[in-house]
Amino acid sequence: MNDSASLSAIIGKAARHFSGRECLTYGQRRWTFAEFNAQACAIAAGLAARLERGSRVCLFMSNRPEYVLLQFALEQAGLVRVPLNMRFTAREVGTVLEDCGASAVFFDSATSDRAAALASEMPGLWWCQVDGCDATGGPAWPAVARTEGRVADLSRPDDLCTINYTSGTSGKPKGVMLTRRNWSAVYRNMLIDRDMRHDDVVAHIGPLTHASGTYFVPWYLRGARNVIIEGGSVEGLLETIQRERVTVFTCVPTVLTRIVNHPDIDRYDLTSLRAIGYGAEPISHNTLSKALDRFGPILTQNYGLTEAMMTVATLGPADHFLPDQEGKRGTQRVGCIGKPYTFVEVVLRNEDGVPVPVGEVGEITIRSEHVMQGYWNRPDETARALRDGWLWSGDLAYCDGQGFITISGRSKDMLISGGFNIYPAEVEAVLTSHPRVLEAAVLGIPDPDWGEAAVAFIAPVANETLTAGQLADYCKSLLGFKTPRHFHFVDAIPKNANGKIDRPKLKAEALNLGKTAHV
Repeated sequence: MNDSASLSAIIGKAARHFSGRECLTYGQRRWTFAEFNAQACAIAAGLAARLERGSRVCLFMSNRPEYVLLQFALEQAGLVRVPLNMRFTAREVGTVLEDCGASAVFFDSATSDRAAALASEMPGLWWCQVDGCDATGGPAWPAVARTEGRVADLSRPDDLCTINYTSGTSGKPKGVMLTRRNWSAVYRNMLIDRDMRHDDVVAHIGPLTHASGTYFVPWYLRGARNVIIEGGSVEGLLETIQRERVTVFTCVPTVLTRIVNHPDIDRYDLTSLRAIGYGAEPISHNTLSKALDRFGPILTQNYGLTEAMMTVATLGPADHFLPDQEGKRGTQRVGCIGKPYTFVEVVLRNEDGVPVPVGEVGEITIRSEHVMQGYWNRPDETARALRDGWLWSGDLAYCDGQGFITISGRSKDMLISGGFNIYPAEVEAVLTSHPRVLEAAVLGIPDPDWGEAAVAFIAPVANETLTAGQLADYCKSLLGFKTPRHFHFVDAIPKNANGKIDRPKLKAEALNLGKTAHV
């Protein structure tokens, strides 16, 4: 992937090469590579006839074929894709539309309620529903999808390709600018360092607006078949693995937790699976153990962030285990994100920018061709994140003598108790190693004696009883002074729209609860 051929041209070449093979499956609907490419090209022509090159186009819909068709079409038409989480409220969507200066919004029946509410407030935008009747009164989707003719490839390597908004849990979301060159680097990284095969059947359960959609293109370029799970449920995934003989799927650890604890998992034939990818947040110790026990050593950890999309470091199946003295498979590596991708540089630094020694905690800084151009219309925040050609991630980690990187947590999440640094990820890894703990989240609250005190929110395994004293005793021998001072038991750890732990919500709850359930 270089300047001599655009990503759209490479996609088109793959479509011709694998022309008659099945490319995409969605329930009973199926496309060959030739059919998919022809439809995407027709949509590109329709978009180019209606929108100026460089216009921002928002995709606000559930997982469905129209999303990836639009993804390919926007690329070819030289338009900027702005993915929106389908769980966003009308207020959150409105904020993004205004911030990016959107020209068009494509949505579906799952998001039509919010789209209709916003359409009346923003009549200047082109609103288009991709399924059923348009709730906004905008142009019908078939008129776009069936446009005759083709459009020349309008994409350029250094043109803006996407604006991907951060979750915004700590304030107004920031738009991360990625060019077509950035995205080509992402796909190159995956194709070189990840085990992607032409005969794979890849299931997509996570949002196509996020990581799952990123995986679509490299497997497409390999000639694999992508399967979108209708409804995105765990039951739907298990049924699809059995029916379509799925070989690979990727998900966030929260979904993997639901999979390995699903009461009916033994009813399904999952023997076709050869690889499972996970990432986006730390994985529970118990979830990782259960997944390895059930599926075997086929898991791959992927670490990335919106600002350095997806491909910063990866931990392959064999590297999930520390070698024992005889060089055989030993104990699990917990919290390890592996080693950097081939074309990615990672340096751990202190606050002054000086690289830290092996074994010491520092902030992950990244230099690579896939690092963002900056934040949309936010020069000051861009300057703080990008310094001297390096992206400062905000993630804290340490590196061992073999180059394996282990996450300690976010710099903003680190707490100082009694003058000592406590990293939530380290404490969470110990808590979730307890056999009766399903999930855990740790954060700090003000404490008059210690400055800050660690608070642990615990979701026990179903039908299991657990006390604060039992957990404290379990932790003290492993964590010492890092043992949480307060424990709160909940049915489930709250998640935000991206499926990650909602730490601001937990922080507010911890402050409201005070020091109950302490030890």
